[in-house]
Amino acid sequence: MLTVPKSTARIGKKVFKFQVAVIASILLLSNFSSAWGQRQPVARGNLKKPVCKPVARIISGDLRRVAGSKVCEEDRLQPVAGATVEVLCYLSGNILNVSGGAIGKQCSSRSQTQSQHCTSGIRGDCLKVKGPDDENVPTLIVPYSPLILNSRPSLSWTAIPGAISYIVQIEGTGVNWSKEVNSISLPYSKEQPAMQPGNIYQVNVLAKMAEQKFIASQSILMVASLQKAEQTKAIIERIQNLNLPPDELAVDIESVYKGQNLLTEAIEVLKERVKAKTQNPTIYRLLGDRYLNVGSPEQAMREYKMAIQYAKLRGNLNELAQAQAGLKLLLQSQLPTRTNPDQK
Repeated sequence: MLTVPKSTARIGKKVFKFQVAVIASILLLSNFSSAWGQRQPVARGNLKKPVCKPVARIISGDLRRVAGSKVCEEDRLQPVAGATVEVLCYLSGNILNVSGGAIGKQCSSRSQTQSQHCTSGIRGDCLKVKGPDDENVPTLIVPYSPLILNSRPSLSWTAIPGAISYIVQIEGTGVNWSKEVNSISLPYSKEQPAMQPGNIYQVNVLAKMAEQKFIASQSILMVASLQKAEQTKAIIERIQNLNLPPDELAVDIESVYKGQNLLTEAIEVLKERVKAKTQNPTIYRLLGDRYLNVGSPEQAMREYKMAIQYAKLRGNLNELAQAQAGLKLLLQSQLPTRTNPDQK
């Protein structure tokens, strides 16, 4: 078992203690994402009047709408007498049984951008503005957020100039292993026990420099409880049974993961649609939002720019406005954190 030199281990200790205190909040707080349908392409520059913002999708039980229909805040539901309508609420990512009447009263959208729901200091809920020393440590990138479903996640981190190699350590209930690698990524060891649901694990990443010096960072991971995992899976299966188009399915599944604070999984489902070369601006805008959530500004900027490009191409004013707002926030956050001599 490789060990962290005591002097080095102290580098990230303050951050680790803060993150441990924060993990309970991550399980309780939910930031919310809005969902948008696919639209037919229109001529570039032909921006149409904004349509209403969907706040939910009908699962079953509405007399006037078929399963899979999207509804906006002012739309009224009409269930069978004495029954309720099952809807996927994009705000919470949960399937709810709601009574008749305006859906907005029971499944409100409050569709601000993710940054407007930001709770300062919580990784996974806020835009993380880099400090002057953030680029000097091997910061864990993947998983993107502390709460995950995969008990054997792949790991990746930022590269450190001049590093000879990297040492990765994972410690926690039933797990205590380390490995030295020459790359900036590492699959979870198949020979080692998996992380257990509901437990917190400390992940140390050390950059080995010349003269046996180390630069270290510490992060935490927590596998979601079995109950949370099963609940999430059940909701997703209900959505999959609607046989939605691929992009709409991805947007809905993303809302479920986001509602459960499973940001790593939310990002991955959107990335699959990007790999499929979708031109739906919603996919790119949501991916920008999620990268913004986890403190990856370069990736967020790339996705927002793609969202703006495709929103203009499709004449989607709603997505254009949201992507531009996200990009503006991102640019405002990239102000210098320290003054160089030539900036005075």
